[in-house]
Amino acid sequence: MSGNIVIRTLRCGTMRVLPRERYIADRGLLRERVELPVNAYLIEHPKHGRILLDTGWSSDCRELLPPRLLKFYEPKIGKGETAAEQLEDMGLRPEDIDLVLLSHLDVDHTCALKDFAGRAGRIACSELEYFYSCRMVYKMRQVWDTWMPYADDIERIHYRASVLGPVGRGFDLFGDESVMCIYTPGHTDGIFTTLVTREPTNRFKAVGTGIYWGDYAVLASDVAFCEDNLRDSVIPGYGFDRGLQAKSLEFLQTLRRDAKCRAMLFSHDPASPASVEL
Repeated sequence: MSGNIVIRTLRCGTMRVLPRERYIADRGLLRERVELPVNAYLIEHPKHGRILLDTGWSSDCRELLPPRLLKFYEPKIGKGETAAEQLEDMGLRPEDIDLVLLSHLDVDHTCALKDFAGRAGRIACSELEYFYSCRMVYKMRQVWDTWMPYADDIERIHYRASVLGPVGRGFDLFGDESVMCIYTPGHTDGIFTTLVTREPTNRFKAVGTGIYWGDYAVLASDVAFCEDNLRDSVIPGYGFDRGLQAKSLEFLQTLRRDAKCRAMLFSHDPASPASVEL
């Protein structure tokens, strides 16, 4: 790895959703579905190694999903498109991944976890997401079989008080503020947004502003699906708390206006760049 941070987009198949699910202001019931990518991200950090954020679809996703979720997502993945296959094209094995970080436990983010469980160095998610995902209500859009078999291997990290975020909670993944997982609830009860930078030497530029002093990238998961959501203040997809989704979207808008924010990447944005370097 180079001395810079490199974030690579792994397009792990697609899903097909109604326009209103991507962009809630569009409520046309008879509109044709829109095909969106299912993005995972490989973060190559000079200090902390290789971090895979989410896993995308697995090669057998259509066999794993129950009929209601097959109808909802209409998942599709071609040969060579899984995260593991794309890493192999880069000369990497699952064993070369130091950490698989799960932003939340919806099936399009965990489906290929089995390709890395027992092989990657670590797997982690938030304790709050794990706790709430064990509730029956989450079965409406999660497939527990994609992550529960590995429950004993998943590190569950507690949110703590933070100057960052819409509700002032998050966790410092490595204890040096280089990878901050900021609690941005609404889409699910425990989802986080990830801020990536070099290890700061001056913490934040002002306590309470919640913005880094140096250049950083934001990996927004499903808090927004694309730039349109931020531009027009429109919440995407289905969430468990629309009010919290709106607050989390406002937090992303604040970061987007910051000159130090070099990139903002989303899990279902067709316009995500192939890579970003900091």
